[in-house]
Amino acid sequence: MTVVSFPTTFPAESLDPDALDVVLRLQDSGYTTYFVGGCVRDLLLGREPKDFDVATDARPEELKRVFGRRCRIIGRRFKLGHVHAGSKVIEVATFRGLPDDQEMAGDDSGFVVRANTFGPPEQDALSRDFTVNGLFYDPAAGLLLDFVGGRADLEHRVMRSIGDADARMREDPVRLLRAIKLAARIGFGIDDDIKAIAADIAPLVVTCPMARVSEEIFRICESGHARRSFEWMEELGVIEALLPEVAGHFVPDSPTRDRLYAWLEQIDRQTRAHGTLPRPATFTLLAWPFIRLALEARDEQSQEWGKFARAATHDLVMRLGVPVKHRQMLQYTSDLLRRMGVVRRRPTRGQLRSHALPVALTVARMEYLLGADFAPAYEAWAEDAERHGVTTAPFEPRADELELPSPDADGTAGRRPPRRRRRGGRRGEPPVET
Repeated sequence: MTVVSFPTTFPAESLDPDALDVVLRLQDSGYTTYFVGGCVRDLLLGREPKDFDVATDARPEELKRVFGRRCRIIGRRFKLGHVHAGSKVIEVATFRGLPDDQEMAGDDSGFVVRANTFGPPEQDALSRDFTVNGLFYDPAAGLLLDFVGGRADLEHRVMRSIGDADARMREDPVRLLRAIKLAARIGFGIDDDIKAIAADIAPLVVTCPMARVSEEIFRICESGHARRSFEWMEELGVIEALLPEVAGHFVPDSPTRDRLYAWLEQIDRQTRAHGTLPRPATFTLLAWPFIRLALEARDEQSQEWGKFARAATHDLVMRLGVPVKHRQMLQYTSDLLRRMGVVRRRPTRGQLRSHALPVALTVARMEYLLGADFAPAYEAWAEDAERHGVTTAPFEPRADELELPSPDADGTAGRRPPRRRRRGGRRGEPPVET
């Protein structure tokens, strides 16, 4: 294989100093070491990398010798070194070799179970998922190393598999979700070879460890580009295989399709403006529009919304392995929304201390911005929360979204109510009334 090298220098402030120290220390110890993957891609695109990954020909045990107690070896499918720099962790991987002796799953899925084979940088590049993630950067020499044509695909703004797309996706079907997430996040197209096999690979995604699948779904929804990701999933036929419970809402002739995409755009807007929410809040924001559609379809305004939400999402959360605390957040938030929007009663002191109240207020504000009749209830509840010194959302509301009423000028704003002994309920659960 021929390597193409390009003289490239990035501003010093764009490189993580701790990651740079790891690279230079390994090079000084005689090991070939580069920055690799998403950080190189983002630097070339003028974006700020989320993290800096390092690849080297040092074996895991050699990493321990270089960094001592700062380095922890993790992983079973492929061993990695985690080098600690204060509270930061730099991931260091040994160059992977050709997949000749990889351990495959005991079926016809093609999934790789174990891959602890090592090799030179050019073989490591071939083992990576997409060409735009197969670039290496040597900060000491100021060189960009391209074994897989990734620089050209960056210029053409396309996500392309390294090697045969069908084989690479079958090795790890979750790569299909990664392709969708990255294409949406960096505004790239998806190569025709991936598009052609997406419908066949999608059913294999759910055969992967469910923790990996649900983690990738959460990352898609936390990327700030959830709407574009779901558009890709709809176009590639992934939603029906991955989320069959809601797939009917995303077909072109569905009357609810535009409404759901508008909701996803609101989630993206909040994420881009305020950052990533806690996972229980993210799950609730994602599930709520489907709960509301089900409530409207069945005219279930009179019953407890929390129990209804828990029952309506049972099959989905069991299949995806959604943690209990996420499901509880959806239940408590749904009950608060019913009290806010249907019962039209002010919150109790216990509800003002509920960790579900900020999420309920976030949902109510998003509903208001999309035209639902939640404005009066939101204003009243947000005023009570502010008067008692309670944060009204996981992030502060933006002034240009909704003008909040001023707190009473009696000096009570910012004070918390005295804590009272709570009656009923299990320990650790917020006191939510309906």
